Amino acid sequence: MDRKRFFSGLALLVFMVLLFIPFASFSEVDTDISLSPFSSSHPLGTDIYGRDFLSRLSMGALISMTLALVITLISVFLGVLLSFLMAGSGIVSFFSWLLSDSIKSISSIILSLFLSSIFGPGFLVLIVSIGISHIPDIARTAYSRIKMIENEDFVLYARAEGMRWWEIALFHVIPHMRGEVLSQALSIFSSSILTEAALSFLGAGIPVLYPSIGSILSEGRLLMLARPSYVIIPSSVLFLISLSLHLMHEGLEPDS
Repeated sequence: MDRKRFFSGLALLVFMVLLFIPFASFSEVDTDISLSPFSSSHPLGTDIYGRDFLSRLSMGALISMTLALVITLISVFLGVLLSFLMAGSGIVSFFSWLLSDSIKSISSIILSLFLSSIFGPGFLVLIVSIGISHIPDIARTAYSRIKMIENEDFVLYARAEGMRWWEIALFHVIPHMRGEVLSQALSIFSSSILTEAALSFLGAGIPVLYPSIGSILSEGRLLMLARPSYVIIPSSVLFLISLSLHLMHEGLEPDS
């Protein structure tokens, strides 16, 4: 583990979160000041509807990271649970592998576009569509770790002591897979942010009542030549978030 790289990424991510929080509020619409330049009252100017650009960008980034965190936690929980079913035997293991392979073949973007066309864009649609696609990633990572340690002495001793399977899993197996699972979770977190931004850019992500980096980029591309900052700044924020998570992920790699 490269602690310097990991904590550099963590410090960058925390800094950006703390930077966004003071401005995380919805700005009121005021068409009289639409497309205003940078000023003391509006540090990044206003958009076409007169809404404060910094406030919307800050709230959009916080919403995206919160949504990605929820998706990651759900994916990790269900993925680890599925990995124990895959590591079992008989028909349960067979259908668990079948379920994992079936889910793996589904694209999160296509699934989200399909669900949003039926139910409309929404947070639940994003959580389901993006979260489902990442469950096999966690499941296979955890499964490989389970197979490596299931015959270790401490696991065999726990079985000889009469511990139930869920006690062995909770107190002996899961603690020994936390490094691999955490590394995979950071990858899912980063991927979820980028996927949500892409879907919001297409109009199938976060509802229009809430700001999103993707929707801000979609609005800004129409004014890209006149106001390039409307595209450059949100893209830079998205890049820095991805960079911080990439540094953390690389810091957890055993060979880094």
